Amino acid sequence: MRYQLLGKSGMRVSEVCMGTMMMGVESNASAGAQESRKILETFADRGGNYFDTSNEVYQGGLSEQILGDFIQTDRERFVVTTKYTNTIPSMMNPALQDHPNKGGNHKKSMVQSVEGSLKRLNTDYIDLLWIHFWDYSTDIETVMRNVNDLVQQGKVLHFGLCNTPAWVVARGQTVADLRGWEPISALQYQYNLLSRDLDHEVFPCAQALGISMNAYSALAGGFLTGKYTRGDNGEPKRFDDAYWASIQGFGEREHEIAKAVDAIADELGVTSSAVALAWVQGRGVLPIIGARKVSQVEDSLAHIGLRLSEEHMNQLNTLSAPERTWTYKLLHDDDSIIRQLASSGMLADIDNPHFPR
Repeated sequence: MRYQLLGKSGMRVSEVCMGTMMMGVESNASAGAQESRKILETFADRGGNYFDTSNEVYQGGLSEQILGDFIQTDRERFVVTTKYTNTIPSMMNPALQDHPNKGGNHKKSMVQSVEGSLKRLNTDYIDLLWIHFWDYSTDIETVMRNVNDLVQQGKVLHFGLCNTPAWVVARGQTVADLRGWEPISALQYQYNLLSRDLDHEVFPCAQALGISMNAYSALAGGFLTGKYTRGDNGEPKRFDDAYWASIQGFGEREHEIAKAVDAIADELGVTSSAVALAWVQGRGVLPIIGARKVSQVEDSLAHIGLRLSEEHMNQLNTLSAPERTWTYKLLHDDDSIIRQLASSGMLADIDNPHFPR
């Protein structure tokens, strides 16, 4: 396992992050406490030190409790991240309405969520606090000031944003730089071969501002592991469930990409998961893996050390390329007359490290 710097913080995190959303109650979609412990031990034994969880919205807080129990023996070794914004009633059962300030990105929600997370994790501090998603309610300057207060109190060390528009990220980082507040160290979004909308705005933003990119659902909820394209092995699968199938259905294009991943895996003698995760890392993104049993985390970690060839990267990049709307065709296409005019007709002769990949 190699380690990377998290944004401009200087903190070193393993090249893979262990997500704990599926740790809580044993079911077809999650692991019980005993299996979760084995998963965490397997990850740590391989050199992993970077963990991702969330407040009570993950398994009613059991995810944090399980992770908290695990880190007690060597707290300083591990980089623990958790999230605020969401609450259980608003996500799981809208009929169970609570007070309107329990969720959201404002300070009251932030403080009460962090206090709860510290108790469940049984720790004095959180290495990195994430906004779970942008709620269009609290101004980003206010958010940056509020998290800086927690940093000054020693309850939070660093800060990150999940599922947030690029313009909010840019404004937040600019305000933090101007005020001397704790900056944004990392971003977290869904990113995989089937979902590449980040390429247009978020990637260039993160690159320009020196912010690390993290990807959840790097295997598209397990769709890129081969278990949907290599025949049914009889095990329960996430997208067999009507709920998951309804929110993220996969069609002909997605199956074509998944089969291309399988073919490259067969050629290299590795698993489909390894190829899909190696592609994510090849794009400069740190993958967050999840598992409900030890064999799954071992399968995901099999990609460590695998570097896809330029030919394989180009093949997958081309096959999975996101559709470009007018503005991005204008700005990105090599044959765009606008780009030629801006380069005085010498586009092919100019090396531009700032151009999005």
